[in-house]
Amino acid sequence: MFRAFDQFEEAFSHAGTDPTVPRPIRRRKTLKQRFVFVVANLLILPVIGLVYAAVSADGIRQLMPIFQRRLYQLPVPGAGLLQRFDGWNRADLAIVVALLLFAVLTWLWTRVFLELQGYGPIAMQRLRMPIVFYLLTFLAAVIILFDAGLFYFGLASQTSSGWSDVPGFVVPAATLLYACGLAVLGWWHSDYSTSSYA
Repeated sequence: MFRAFDQFEEAFSHAGTDPTVPRPIRRRKTLKQRFVFVVANLLILPVIGLVYAAVSADGIRQLMPIFQRRLYQLPVPGAGLLQRFDGWNRADLAIVVALLLFAVLTWLWTRVFLELQGYGPIAMQRLRMPIVFYLLTFLAAVIILFDAGLFYFGLASQTSSGWSDVPGFVVPAATLLYACGLAVLGWWHSDYSTSSYA
């Protein structure tokens, strides 16, 4: 008799969105827009990633010396072959961790700006599940601040070893510029993904 009650659709979706409000219309991007975005990423991301990896890897080495282990010393089959090639014999775990952190930070800033623009599901769940919202916000803030700290310590170790006439405000200013640059990169990616909405 009561089996028919299980066949109704839920009044509220699990994603936190209102099912009565239609989704915004998406327009396709032109071939030129996609081409410019891909080419700009191919030109910008390697340069930013290389600078970031070089400086942040020094911070990782300063704070966590275990990451100074060379890649050819890893217990992975075939890793010992890296010792024969110039450049690869100097690569260590700090570079790999720094590049992974760069990818995570770029994605994280993109998600932050998507949420701030109202296109993400997390901001909509703030009233329904405040603990989840504040937990995710706290985790994102910790990762962003930890990354800025790594960059700061990496740059400070570079300045203490080689730059003798550098004023004291250069390292904090460069760290702030770096964090703002990554935020702008994340904003650019989120703007590209949301610019097709009408």
